[in-house]
Amino acid sequence: MNGQITYLNAGSGNEQTTMDPAPAQTDAANTIEKVRELLYGDAMRSQGRRVEDLRESMTDLEQRMVQRFNDMQKSIDALALSLRMEQSNAVRAIGGAVTEMGRQISALADRNP
Repeated sequence: MNGQITYLNAGSGNEQTTMDPAPAQTDAANTIEKVRELLYGDAMRSQGRRVEDLRESMTDLEQRMVQRFNDMQKSIDALALSLRMEQSNAVRAIGGAVTEMGRQISALADRNP
């Protein structure tokens, strides 16, 4: 049919063939697209590259932030463990000192009946 549309007239048996307006519209659309490409093509490609660069930068920044967060979490966990150990050692030291004071008091009490 090559760009032609055939219509059948109801009841008459006659066919009418007309040219399809689509090729003319397609040519116009192609021409407009070519003009757009000439006028804005470089700017659009440049803008596309900038957007892609921004995406890469954001991905890199996100990965660095996650790594920093993980490093900070490890540091916090290490500090918490260190504090628990210091607290445990301090409690033992206080317990030992109280026990020693109790012995000394008992010893003094035994000397002075």
